[in-house]
Amino acid sequence: MSISLENLNAEEKLLVQLCRMHFTEVQEEEIKLLTGLVKDWERFLKLANEHGVIALTAYNLIRCKTQDAGRKTQDDVTAYEVKEIPERVMKVLENGLMQSVMRNAWLAERWREVNNILNESGIKHILLKGMALEHTIYESGGLRQMNDNDILLKREDCLKAWHLLRGNGFTIEPVKSPLHSKILTDIGKHLPTLYKDGYALEIHHRLTSAAGKGKESNTDYFTDAEPITVGNMQALVLSRKNQIIHLLSHLETHMQEGSCQLRLYTDIALLDESVLPVFPSHFLMKPHQVMSMKQRKEVYRKTLNSLDRRFRLRFIIGDTFPSIEWMKKRHSCNTIKAFLFYPRRIGKLWWMI
Repeated sequence: MSISLENLNAEEKLLVQLCRMHFTEVQEEEIKLLTGLVKDWERFLKLANEHGVIALTAYNLIRCKTQDAGRKTQDDVTAYEVKEIPERVMKVLENGLMQSVMRNAWLAERWREVNNILNESGIKHILLKGMALEHTIYESGGLRQMNDNDILLKREDCLKAWHLLRGNGFTIEPVKSPLHSKILTDIGKHLPTLYKDGYALEIHHRLTSAAGKGKESNTDYFTDAEPITVGNMQALVLSRKNQIIHLLSHLETHMQEGSCQLRLYTDIALLDESVLPVFPSHFLMKPHQVMSMKQRKEVYRKTLNSLDRRFRLRFIIGDTFPSIEWMKKRHSCNTIKAFLFYPRRIGKLWWMI
């Protein structure tokens, strides 16, 4: 992986080295050596959890210990034996792995309902990110941690599918503004998230947020999509080339927003390590950082530039003066208090100017 190991402590080095699916003998030896150098296992657990790779690191540590035990005899020299990891730490790791396995199985079962509803209406979709990666490069082992499902639809099918799912019990958070309701397939990369019984689904209408791509066609993505199996269900995923383009764009967006996890880097590295940019070292110790004013402006500028010029004024007005329902949700308050927050929105208009 494109991460410099210089100036890293043992906990950080071990975490980076465990973010892979297959190991050479040299890499196995490095992991065994590093486990003997780790001094703060609690910090290792914290980093693995914050970077979204606790399931993968647990699986690989268990595998290394098992392989090492299988090679030993009573007469073996144990210089390369994996150091005994504290029992509580191993329990946390194993629990994290089991939770990820169960979570992914649950998400696959919830996606089955979505798949059936869309198929019955003749609407094709492509699995993105977590679900697509879990059942390809992560070998369906529950190792790719995820919280929701993301799917890509042809632009002309997005709203139809979105309303169809809402008619089947899915709900949404309040749309920011009625002005935005008319341009949902022009804002960002996906429609407002759909929810049902703790399950979340995002319907994407494009893969990147590049300026001028508001009307991009998704037809080509479906033309060279690749079939996979999720349990006993058939599904489509992006071609490797398009998947890399999507994941690199996704990574760039997260970095601009002050978030960069090893999970996202591992996704790309497992597909093609040669295209992976160098991991920003300041994200290793703290993957989720507070956005600076400069970052916030850049993110807003990127969103605005991705819109067709005809819709930019509508977007700005709707963003500056959102609906009262959105304000109540945003500030967790009643109607009267929500109105009191509107003067602050005028301040945001000045900030945008």
